[in-house]
Amino acid sequence: MINKICFIAPSGYGKTTAINLLAKDYNIKNIKIAEPLYDLQSRFYDYINAKLIGEQDGELLQFFGAKIRKINSNFLLDKFIEQVKKLSKQFCIITNDDCRTPDYLTLKDIGFTFVGIRGFCRTRIDQTKADPNNSLEWQQIDFCDFYVNNFGTMDEYKEELNKLMIKLNG
Repeated sequence: MINKICFIAPSGYGKTTAINLLAKDYNIKNIKIAEPLYDLQSRFYDYINAKLIGEQDGELLQFFGAKIRKINSNFLLDKFIEQVKKLSKQFCIITNDDCRTPDYLTLKDIGFTFVGIRGFCRTRIDQTKADPNNSLEWQQIDFCDFYVNNFGTMDEYKEELNKLMIKLNG
């Protein structure tokens, strides 16, 4: 059984939704490489006494991520690997839904299987959208081990994910 899955797709294509749907039937823990960035985002909005609209401020997260990678290029991945090691004993499946191109080889080396999501962008409320021209936002899905389609209903997507799990458990 494959126990580490990384979902790859542009923002809004259903990576987190896939994890939430699978979590209904599997013991899953999602760990985000960008978790420290979300912590910083929360502290930032608290500090300036402002309310975050939606789930994220893509522009701010990109800024934090680029700055952290510039100062300490291994920081985000080191934190991520630490979490994976700690939680691997507690959960049958560890997932990730925010892999960027520079992170791919590290995730591959620690045993992640890559699943590309084909579909289209759903509407999501964000404070500020991420800049799609930022090189870290570019998502290369040609290297995925498996693919699922998310073009239809939630039930159809769930069926696609169930077929994926059958293949992964093969």
